[in-house]
Amino acid sequence: RHQQGSVSLLQRKLKLGYSRAARIVDQLEEAGIVGPNDGSKARKVLVENEEQLETVFRSL
Repeated sequence: RHQQGSVSLLQRKLKLGYSRAARIVDQLEEAGIVGPNDGSKARKVLVENEEQLETVFRSL
């Protein structure tokens, strides 16, 4: 499991272009799923398991 996320990871795993992947990462940050941008470092994934992720999705 990944505990860090990045635009490039989404691009590779989902075969997306940069703009779409960046937009998704921004939306994940707004939802509280990944942490803020820290320069060139990967973002920390803030949810620890699927149950927490479901809780986040229900609150949207």
